[in-house]
Amino acid sequence: MRLVQVTRNGEIKLTVPAEVRNGILRHHDAILINADLIPATTTKAAVAAAIKAGKITPEIEAMGMHIGDNGNGLVVRWLDEVQAEERVKAKAEYDALPAEVRAAREERAAIDDLYRRSYKALNRDTDDNNVERGYRLQAEADRRLAAWQEKYPDAAKEELRRDLLARADHEEELAVGALTYDCDGSFSPEYQRQRHDEFMAKAADYRRQAAQL
Repeated sequence: MRLVQVTRNGEIKLTVPAEVRNGILRHHDAILINADLIPATTTKAAVAAAIKAGKITPEIEAMGMHIGDNGNGLVVRWLDEVQAEERVKAKAEYDALPAEVRAAREERAAIDDLYRRSYKALNRDTDDNNVERGYRLQAEADRRLAAWQEKYPDAAKEELRRDLLARADHEEELAVGALTYDCDGSFSPEYQRQRHDEFMAKAADYRRQAAQL
């Protein structure tokens, strides 16, 4: 079986293992039914019940989905083929970027990898040199990040802007929770509102900083 992706007007509706039998898609003993083909004389529930009972008639098979355009905006494709096309498209878009932008992204990815390796050495590795290695990698990452920020100020500014907006989103989520979370009923409505307003003020400040960059 291979994964198929079912979309309706470009929106993903289903991803499921399937295979083609008699020209239609099946998931084990079930048929992927195109609801648009169910006649008015029956219902989706009745068709599903018949399939579950193993009573798959030629009429039910005629309602099955097939690879490709199934009409009314319903399209079924093999997921690996979709992903391959997306990778080709992403590479083409990346290759079309200015050389400086690509260089900035590649160096930033390398810096992130140094931080990842540093964290692994300090928190997961257990050999005799893990601490020394972890701090050495961290120092190298810090040095290269400072150099990257100086060499690519526009990219550094955009990274900071995205980080500030992410912090604002987090504070707004906390604000919503402040009005609803009370583990033991000890928070008064006034205190909950105060916490909400504090979180929202932080969020507004982060958004203000992002807008000023």
